[in-house]
Amino acid sequence: MKPIYIFASRLRAFWVLMPMSAVLLLALKYNGASNHWVKLYPLIIFTVGAIIFTFVYLFRFIAISYSEIKYIGRFTSRDSATVNEGKTLVVELCEKGRVSVRLYGNEGYNPDIKWLTNEDGEVQDICLFRGTAYGGGRIAEAILAHFGTDNSDIDAITYGEEEFYKAYENTSVSALIENSHKVIKIRFNKTV
Repeated sequence: MKPIYIFASRLRAFWVLMPMSAVLLLALKYNGASNHWVKLYPLIIFTVGAIIFTFVYLFRFIAISYSEIKYIGRFTSRDSATVNEGKTLVVELCEKGRVSVRLYGNEGYNPDIKWLTNEDGEVQDICLFRGTAYGGGRIAEAILAHFGTDNSDIDAITYGEEEFYKAYENTSVSALIENSHKVIKIRFNKTV
């Protein structure tokens, strides 16, 4: 199944391209008026390179599928984790349109490590992937739709005030409000 791509860069960070674009336009406009034999070509080349580098630096996505979750981008952490049975994807709607995306589970870690086990000796779930996206409730709706949640339930999960729980074919979805943030948990019941 194809992954869903979530934009993980702040849109307002791209405003830094505006001054560079203005310098480029001015250099192109006054290039013919320059009397020097090199003209303004070094400035034009440098500005185009700076714009391309800045765009590549700010370009970040999170790809989520039934098999893995990973960061995409040249200057990201390139963190990734496998998504399979028993793991939980937690989507937390934070303030100002931020969305925290985390994957919890265990990969068969050694239970002899004391801080990984609880009082019963069972291995606890740990955070395998952590990322931040921007887009608010739309991101949560897209993730829920990608993992097979009914369209009639998506609004109740994302924007409803009461707790929610429902099991679907491959996942179980629960939603609750913690610390004034909506927390949506998608538990994977099968490896697809």
